[in-house]
Amino acid sequence: MKNFCPVCYEYLLDSIKATKILKCGHTMHRDCFNDMKKQNMYRCPICSKTMRDISVFWKLLDEEIEATVMPEEYRYDVSILCNDCNNTGKACFHILGHKCHYCNSYNTRRLSAPDN
Repeated sequence: MKNFCPVCYEYLLDSIKATKILKCGHTMHRDCFNDMKKQNMYRCPICSKTMRDISVFWKLLDEEIEATVMPEEYRYDVSILCNDCNNTGKACFHILGHKCHYCNSYNTRRLSAPDN
């Protein structure tokens, strides 16, 4: 707790506000966490890991991706890094997101241009 809230930058050790320890181990004010939640922000501002269970959203994204077929010229693989499990791998390019095949999260980032 000898750090600052990553949202409001108040020193947590001196703060009288309630704090929350995230799944990743980082700490922030509970009010700051709730404000982020209201704004549909789901990643830790420090490490980018998912802060709460949003598997329902991932399922909706699966359905949307399945229903949205990409044109032939956009059907290729890209290298990705998963922010949740830290694994790298390949994913089929899709404008809506890239799914990690290790933990099924869409909290990923592209590492490369298309692999042709």
